[in-house]
Amino acid sequence: MIIEFILAFMLLCITASVCSLTSGGLIWELVDYALLPGILLILVMMIVLSGYGKSFVTIFQSAKKIKSTSLAELKKTEASLDYAFKALGFICIFLMLISGIYFYLNFDKTNTLGINLAAILLSFFYFSFFGMMFMTLKGKLRRIIINFMAEENVIENDKPATSGKKLALSIIKILVSFVFIIGLYLLIIYFSTTNLSNEEPLSFYYLRDLPGIIYTFIPTFLLLLASGNFKSFFRAIGYIIKNQKLSVTQKAISVNAISTLRIIIFLEGIMTTVCGFIGILFNLEDRSMLGINFTLACVPMIYALLVNLILLPMESKISLLCDSE
Repeated sequence: MIIEFILAFMLLCITASVCSLTSGGLIWELVDYALLPGILLILVMMIVLSGYGKSFVTIFQSAKKIKSTSLAELKKTEASLDYAFKALGFICIFLMLISGIYFYLNFDKTNTLGINLAAILLSFFYFSFFGMMFMTLKGKLRRIIINFMAEENVIENDKPATSGKKLALSIIKILVSFVFIIGLYLLIIYFSTTNLSNEEPLSFYYLRDLPGIIYTFIPTFLLLLASGNFKSFFRAIGYIIKNQKLSVTQKAISVNAISTLRIIIFLEGIMTTVCGFIGILFNLEDRSMLGINFTLACVPMIYALLVNLILLPMESKISLLCDSE
């Protein structure tokens, strides 16, 4: 999976660089020469101490060697990626909180605010950056494991297609559910928040950020493609719309595709939003633009959360369509 690792790394570097530049920041500001190697070294030490070191190194092998690896070792490698992702989260959250404490304690010292705030934001950034790489590789590895365990004659489903009437009812049910959920969200926002300005925060004007849409969705689907789950994701949507019964293998492949996209787009939203916040720090002198810049920085995360709210019930629906459940 060394090719997938390199592709994911290059794609995320390009995305972060372009996003930073268009947000008003500088590329070199995304690299902290103490924080970045420190996080990676701590992560490597934790992986070694966990006993997953040898299994984790498997992800840097070629596709040919991966195919010749035993199922037990593949599962250990998948577990090592899970462990690495969790450890990365704990490391970055710890550093965020420590940096936050220093930010508070030195709030009156203006010469330290930028350094401590940058450590907070960059900890978020590194978590999302390397987290997406781990989730992309895990999605690829999980698909290999599923295909390893599956028999060829159960990959395709021979069950008859759903009738047109049932298909229409299923689509209507999905649309009505989404409209109802959106209505409840709007109702909660209307009664639980206060807006004394003349602007409407939920208007298309604030959510039309084209760069935010590009940075959130295009890299996400490219990473999904690198993980080998691109076609499986859209096939899973077809299963849900048709309400089609699935085999255990089809369920596993579909759930893996949906969960991979769900986690990657969430982390992509974090990374893009953090790049936007860093850009704001470089344009603090123009106070008239702070509000709109902050709003636009939040938009990618809003997109990512909305997509997750759609993908979560899809993931559960796929599980319920399995023949064995």
